[in-house]
Amino acid sequence: MSCISDCIKYLLFIFNFIFLICGLAILTLGVIVHLQVSEITDHIDTNLLFPSITLIVIGSIIFIISFFGCCGAIRESHCMTITFASFLLFILIVQVAVAVYVFVVVKNNDDKINITESYDKLFNNYSVDKDSREVVDLVQSSLHCCGVHSSKDFNLHNLPIPPSCCGLAEGQTCPLNDVYKVGCVNELKDAISKAGTILGSLAIAIAGVELIGIIFALCLANSIRNAERRGYRV
Repeated sequence: MSCISDCIKYLLFIFNFIFLICGLAILTLGVIVHLQVSEITDHIDTNLLFPSITLIVIGSIIFIISFFGCCGAIRESHCMTITFASFLLFILIVQVAVAVYVFVVVKNNDDKINITESYDKLFNNYSVDKDSREVVDLVQSSLHCCGVHSSKDFNLHNLPIPPSCCGLAEGQTCPLNDVYKVGCVNELKDAISKAGTILGSLAIAIAGVELIGIIFALCLANSIRNAERRGYRV
């Protein structure tokens, strides 16, 4: 029994190191997604900021949880091991909820209507508002798209096609043959859908790792409790 308990203890310690790396991955991905979409989502109605902020918070909390897990395993503390398992279970539930939110809400096709309306308003202010122009140019240069539905939208508003529609710097003339053919609404929808898939998939994958950690922690806690009842440590 002692040999099995020792194995569980060291497996739990190794798991916490892996868990620490997973937490860093969640935190890093959440920050990257948040930084990349925050400027755009300030002007366009999307649901992508919520999961990115949630994953940033989860990634930060994981460092604290890993501390309880490591200390509980090394010191063979029943209380700290149970605390670790409880926190881990809570984080697992939150991550599954975030993944469900991403796959059901963020990737829902109805979001395309909101994106179209928001981006259309942004595009209509292209010639009169500097912030709107900067966001539209950023979207066009980043996603290799032009206009709301196509480059013809600039013609409908009696505007010249900007250099952001063909990847050129401001002030340069955009050749008609090099203009991006696709509109930005579809590209935005695809980009948000891909980002949602990555966030949701990562949350589910790490939730599976956390489930293994919960099982190890509960097994170790049970071994510690049984050993304490017998009057010796594992």
